[in-house]
Amino acid sequence: MENKSIEILVNENFVYAKVLDYFGVEYYKSKNKTLHQVCQDHKIDLSQLLDVIDRAQERSTIDSSELINFPARLIVGYLKHAHELFIKDRLPFILKQINALKTPTDQELIEDLKMVLPMFVDDFIHHIYEEEDRLFSYINDLENFVLGKSSSAKVLANINSFSIQEFALHHGDSDDEMKGIRGITGEYHTENIEDIQLKVIFKELQAFDNELTKHAHIENNVLFPKALMLEKQAKEKLTLTYSQN
Repeated sequence: MENKSIEILVNENFVYAKVLDYFGVEYYKSKNKTLHQVCQDHKIDLSQLLDVIDRAQERSTIDSSELINFPARLIVGYLKHAHELFIKDRLPFILKQINALKTPTDQELIEDLKMVLPMFVDDFIHHIYEEEDRLFSYINDLENFVLGKSSSAKVLANINSFSIQEFALHHGDSDDEMKGIRGITGEYHTENIEDIQLKVIFKELQAFDNELTKHAHIENNVLFPKALMLEKQAKEKLTLTYSQN
């Protein structure tokens, strides 16, 4: 492995690109060097780098069946952690690679990516913050009230103006946020692409798309049904509370 070129390693496993970037190596500028040479040039411990590679390939998502019996607050916590990884890890690396693209081939594709991706990221981050500020906070308030951990004040402030069902329906309309990018990249096919950077970008976008699909599935099929039940229980508890006063 250490005697293979960086280009061969990245073609075999695109995770090498991000890990090398993490160690300060612009993999596309060292693509003809061996991994051993790159580690020597940058004073990188090879065993440490390989350990990071192994950890980067470990499963980072939980199957929805594993979450279905969790309380809402833990599902919200898991989803917020995924949001953080999207914003601080996956998307910044993709944008960095797109901004560094200088290949003369398929200039129209590159210009489209450089125009569309930053706009997508801005919209995506706005969507995430709105979801956390409105939906996740509301769900936490519902659960705390139902469990008797808080008074009715916070729930009363939102329960008549916020609807889990309405938010879920709107969320379903915007689930396929990657559709446009999928179209630009031709479904992320890399068979006819020679440039190593462009290949990595396509593979990273595909991995992000897959993660986003799983993420949306957890929200739609695990979190929303649980949140609807909490909302129903909170309304029943409020009715009972005020009928006794």
